[in-house]
Amino acid sequence: MEEVGATAPARPGGGPATGYTFRAAAEWAEFGAVLDLAYGGHPHSPAHSAVVGALFEPKRSLVACHGGRPCATLAGYALEMTLPGGPAPVAGIGYVAVAPPHRRRGLMRELLRRALTALHEERAEPVVVLHSTEPGIYGRFGFGLASRAVEVSVPPEARAFAPEAEGEAAAEAGRKVEAAGLTLDVVPAEEAHSAIADIYRACLHQRPGMLRRDAAWQRRAVEDEPASRHGAGRLLCMVASGPGGAARGYALYRLRPAWERSRPRYALSVREVFARDPAAYAFVWRSLLDTDLAGTVSAAARPVDDPLLALLDDPRSAAPTVRDQLYARAVDLDRALTARTYSAPVDVVLEVRDALCPWNAGRWRLTAGADGGAECARTGAAADLALTAREVGAVLLGGGSPAQLALAGRVTELRPGALRAASAAFHHDPAPFCPMSF
Repeated sequence: MEEVGATAPARPGGGPATGYTFRAAAEWAEFGAVLDLAYGGHPHSPAHSAVVGALFEPKRSLVACHGGRPCATLAGYALEMTLPGGPAPVAGIGYVAVAPPHRRRGLMRELLRRALTALHEERAEPVVVLHSTEPGIYGRFGFGLASRAVEVSVPPEARAFAPEAEGEAAAEAGRKVEAAGLTLDVVPAEEAHSAIADIYRACLHQRPGMLRRDAAWQRRAVEDEPASRHGAGRLLCMVASGPGGAARGYALYRLRPAWERSRPRYALSVREVFARDPAAYAFVWRSLLDTDLAGTVSAAARPVDDPLLALLDDPRSAAPTVRDQLYARAVDLDRALTARTYSAPVDVVLEVRDALCPWNAGRWRLTAGADGGAECARTGAAADLALTAREVGAVLLGGGSPAQLALAGRVTELRPGALRAASAAFHHDPAPFCPMSF
């Protein structure tokens, strides 16, 4: 993805304003000043810079320069993500930022164009994914909303599990919760690396959107910078173990002290929860909800079909709020659509518009058999569905629905029945979810 010394074209021709050059990043430190300005003068601490710097891939990352100084950034990552059907290489993009004096000059578009073009020319990863600070930005660059998350906030009065979910896990207030031979331990997160890594690895196949974590990404997952605690305590890990001491589930969480009428109502915030099996998952959540001193138990990002919503006797009081999460885009349409499997047979011709990656534009025939495997090739046949690269990205992980997008006017059905067949094929259960920021 190296782009050395390239001078930007004039903006009337479609590129950014003149006077800018683009090149591969030399080191993470080059991003610091740009990110500091772009995010309101809040520089990263040395500890956080060390964590994210360990993940930095200079040859995949780009900077735009003006007068020899970096003024816009894009970090690229080589990732492995679970797609429908199993793990596959994907490219990650993060830290796309433009310093305030250089905004609205086409720099973001040019950085993305260069990054996508390099992936295409190198026949690298066929899918690119990112998280967006502002959700309205990336649709115009062909990124579609590929996964959603739900925010939950469980008050003390809504902690009862549905009767059929209680089983032997039911416990009177104040009594230690035990179920199916599971036991509980709570330790600082840095002391539970092995259990966290083992359980997370066992859960990788469960949902599209899950990212493989090596040692550097594991450190990012349990990062506990004091400046980011906002009055809460250190990051803790609740580990559920079965007979023989084998770890079967865990939760990363922290507590922020709060009192109400001289009674403790600590705010418990959950970072992530994973378990090898349903019993351990329910046990971990019940243990979180039974935590001493805790008032409201909240999680900022859970899967939209999180079993917790079925476990709670009163899910309404948890005030589930859906929000956008991961955005995806096809680098090469044919390779992206065949990198995943399909939930139903399909034979459909897609008429795709893609301004940023013109090599994707045109008609493509997608066929998938009963085994889920697919083929995709250019065709001169009549189109069945018309859509843009943005809609393709929205359905890549199985979370977006072509039928819903059609009702929104973003997909056009040209052959009766094609929309229903495509929606059945692209759908994946359970819903995609990405627990990692990058």
